[in-house]
Amino acid sequence: MKKASIICTSLLLGICLLGSCGKGETASKSDAPKTTVKKKAKKVDKDIFFYTSQHRKDKFQPTEPKLGFTDQILSINDNEFKDNANIQEVFVSPKIEHIAPSAFENCTSLREVHFGGEMKVLNDNAFHGCTSLKSLDVDVYTVGLSTYEGCTSLESVKFGDHLWWIREKAFAGCTSLKTLLLGITLEKLEDGAFANCPAMEEYAVPQAMKNRMFGMFSDCPNVKTIYILSTEYFAVPKNCTPNPNCTLYVPDAFMKQFQGDAEWSKFAAIKPLSESKYYTAEGFWKK
Repeated sequence: MKKASIICTSLLLGICLLGSCGKGETASKSDAPKTTVKKKAKKVDKDIFFYTSQHRKDKFQPTEPKLGFTDQILSINDNEFKDNANIQEVFVSPKIEHIAPSAFENCTSLREVHFGGEMKVLNDNAFHGCTSLKSLDVDVYTVGLSTYEGCTSLESVKFGDHLWWIREKAFAGCTSLKTLLLGITLEKLEDGAFANCPAMEEYAVPQAMKNRMFGMFSDCPNVKTIYILSTEYFAVPKNCTPNPNCTLYVPDAFMKQFQGDAEWSKFAAIKPLSESKYYTAEGFWKK
């Protein structure tokens, strides 16, 4: 009996040892370091000169063609880079929501401005006389007096979902401007905002501007496309002369009414906004 009990005890002990060893192996596998795939870091343009609060304090003027801003800079001050002929490209960080008067005025080499986020105000003369600037794509609330006046190379302007007010002469003398894409949110447009812009080819008419903008570009012979951003049907405004070479894009819900009107039908064609490359059926931006 003693021998049998000893044998049984030995067998049980062996089984327990084997079990613990098995568990030990499993634990060691789970504790092994996991291999992770490293994500490729975004390439940072090493040519960008980053402007700091110390540069501002020293009134330092960059000579590099590409200008960026550190997170310390929350706005761009009055006349800060005025008459700088070296800057060609500007990267505005998302933390900057305000560009003060004449901040980049007469920066004649400036070709591109990249806005990282919403802008509350592009103030008076901020980019006045930037004769090399080619395009503008910005989500801004207010565009000030003469902000882009005299930007003779500017061809395309697109505003975001928050545009509310464009002030007098904001784009006056932009003689190369062909495309003007406004948001449906525009409520105030001052006289002369787009004076002397004879090259216009396509533009949007927000709801609140339906009685103004048709007359604003009536002398532009090259207009081929107009986008009507409206929440209702309306008759042809008095200052609108139907253009037989121009296509109208109208809100889908009112297309039949526009097409059935004797005056509107004098335009070359009337199509639904949903078929345009910019706007939805209701006149909002396509994502």
